[in-house]
Amino acid sequence: MPKLSLPAKLVAAGALALAVAAGIGFLAQRAARAQPLNQPPDVEAWKNQIYEQSGRCSECHTAPILGRINPPGRASPSTEFVLLTESSIWRAYDKHAQAYAVLMGDRGKQIGKVMFRGDEKAVLKPENGCLSCHAMHNLSQINKDKGAPALDNKDGVSCAGCHGPCTQKGGGGGWYGDHIQPRWRENSPEVKFQKGMRNVRDPAVRAELCTSCHIGNASEGKVVTHAMMAAGHPPLPPIELATFSRNEPQHWRNARNVPWLVKNKDNPAIKKNYDLQYMDFQQTRTSLIGSVVAVRETLKLAHDRADFSKPKSFWPEIDSNPALGDKASERWPELAMAHSDCYACHHDLRYPGYRQSRGFGYHVPGTVSARVIPGRPVVRLWPLGGLSAAIIYSGKDKTGLEDLRKQLDKLVEATNARPFGDPAKLTTSSAQLIAWCDALIKDLSTVEFTKEKVSDTVKKLCELYGAADGKVLADYETAREVASILRVACAELKLAGDADKALDRLTKSLNLEPYFNRPKRLEIMREIIWEASKPDQATPTANFNKGFEDFKAHLAMLAEGKEISEADFKKLIKNDFLSVVQSSVANEPFNDAVVKRSNKLQELSDQEEKKTLDAIAKYQPREFITELKALSKALK
Repeated sequence: MPKLSLPAKLVAAGALALAVAAGIGFLAQRAARAQPLNQPPDVEAWKNQIYEQSGRCSECHTAPILGRINPPGRASPSTEFVLLTESSIWRAYDKHAQAYAVLMGDRGKQIGKVMFRGDEKAVLKPENGCLSCHAMHNLSQINKDKGAPALDNKDGVSCAGCHGPCTQKGGGGGWYGDHIQPRWRENSPEVKFQKGMRNVRDPAVRAELCTSCHIGNASEGKVVTHAMMAAGHPPLPPIELATFSRNEPQHWRNARNVPWLVKNKDNPAIKKNYDLQYMDFQQTRTSLIGSVVAVRETLKLAHDRADFSKPKSFWPEIDSNPALGDKASERWPELAMAHSDCYACHHDLRYPGYRQSRGFGYHVPGTVSARVIPGRPVVRLWPLGGLSAAIIYSGKDKTGLEDLRKQLDKLVEATNARPFGDPAKLTTSSAQLIAWCDALIKDLSTVEFTKEKVSDTVKKLCELYGAADGKVLADYETAREVASILRVACAELKLAGDADKALDRLTKSLNLEPYFNRPKRLEIMREIIWEASKPDQATPTANFNKGFEDFKAHLAMLAEGKEISEADFKKLIKNDFLSVVQSSVANEPFNDAVVKRSNKLQELSDQEEKKTLDAIAKYQPREFITELKALSKALK
C-alpha cells in the first residue's frame, strides 16, 4: 500500500518551528460545535475560562502507570482511550515545543537584527508579531485580562493552544478535573465545549486551528509578513491536513486504532459524538475538508488585511516600521504581500515556461479558470489544488459551479484593478468566496464517505490533472497538494502494486517527504533532554538511552497504526527516558539546551529547505502529468 511518513521521519511541518495556532474560529456549518477564535466576549461558554501551563497536563500525559493501564476494580483503563505519552511526544519530538527557542536562536537573532536595526531580541517582543504563533501570546493576553497568570513563553506552543482553556480563575470549573473520569468520554462535543474543550477531532475545527498560524490569522496577530520572510523567515509551505497532522508528529491514535471507540462503534450516541461512521476514511475526509478550510482561511486573511477599519494589530508591519506610514491604507500593496502568491514573483524566468502555457489567474482545474492580467500578483494559489478534489467528492463537479465562477470573476476584477489588488473590491469578493467555502465544508461534513466514492474521486482527480491533452498545468505547490491528497486516499483504499510505485515516484519528484534529517534531529533531542535534566554526568546513562530507543519504538507503532497492547504500555512504565522527561525537564533549561544546539538544528533544517527549493526550481508540470497518467492506469 502507499507509503506515508516513515517512523524515522516523524517531523513537525515547516523548516522552522512555525507554531500551531492557539485559537479557532466560528464554523457556520456546524454551529453547535463551533469554537471561539480567541474567546470573544459574546461566547458565553468560555467567558470565565483560563489557559493552563503544559505542566498541568504533563502530570498524567508523560508516561503510563500501572493503575491507569490495568486499574483495579475498573473495566476501563485510561490507555484504552489515550496514550498517556502525549506530553513526552510533544516535548521530545514536536517542534512546537521548540517554537520559542527558535526565536532565541541564531535565526531569530538574525531576523531581529535585519528587521529592527540591530536589535537581535526584537522578535521576543509581543508588538513585533512573532509571539502569538511562537508562544501563544494571544492566549496569555486573555489570561491577563482575567487577572490570571500569563502562559510561559518558553513553553512554545503547548497543550492549551489546541485543546482549549481547562480551568477557571481560582481553580475548579472547566474540564480539567472532569476529563479524568471515564464517563467524560461519553459526553458530546457540545457538552465538552461548554466546559472549554475544543473538538479537534472535527476536521474543520482542526484545519482552522492549524492554518491560523501556517496560513495566518490577522485577528489573532498571526501574520508572516513579507519583511519577515525577506529577513530570514522560511516560506510557509502548503498544508494537506491529514499528512500535516501525522507529521506533527501525531500524539494520538486514529479512531480505528482507539480500543474504546472500536468497542463502542455500534453505540448510537458514541458513534455520533466521535463521527465513527467515517472511521474507515477518517484521513481522506480530514484531507478534503481541510483543503476547503485552507482556501477559506487564505481568503479570510486577505479579506481582513484589506479591510482598513480593522484594529492596527492586524498589520504588524505598521509597528515594525512606523516611519513608512502609520495607516494601513498608505502601506498597500506592501501589506498585500503577506497573502499573495510568493511564486508569482519568486520564480526562475524561463522560455518556454509553463506559466505562459497555463496562463495567469485563479485555476480550479476541471471546474473554472478565471484569468487575470499577466504580471498581476494573485492571492495565494496552492489551496485551490485541493479544492478540485473536494468539489469532485461533493458532486459539485457536475452542478453548482456557476456561483464559484461568478465569485472568482469578482476576485479577478479585484486583482486586476491595481498591483496586488484593490482593497475594497478584494474585501467584497473574498467575503463571497468565504461563504461559498462554508457551504462546501457543510456538504463535506455530512456526506457519506465510502470506498466506492473515495476510489471514484481518486480516479477523477488523476484523470483531471493527468489529462492527455495536458491543458491542466499545475504549479509546484498545487501539484504537491494534489499528490498529498492522493497518497492519503490511496493509503486508506489499501492500494498496492503499480499504484504504490507511481505514488512513490510522485513522492520523490515533488519532495513530499522532505524531512530526511529527522533521525539526526532525534539524536540531538536526546542530548537536549539529558542536558536539560541537569544530570551529574555529561554522558547519558545506558538506561536513559535504552528508554529513548524503547520510546522511539512506541512512536513507530503509533505512526504505523499498530495495536498498542497492555504489554506494550507496561514496557513504558519503568522507562528512564520518560522518567527524566516527567520529573526533570523544565522550560528554562530545555530552551537553553535547544539554543545551545541551534546551529546544528538550523543546519539540518537548511539542508531540508534547500532540497525543497531545488525541487521547486526543477519542477516540470508535464512530468507530473506523466506520473498521474501512470497512477490512473494502475487504478483501472
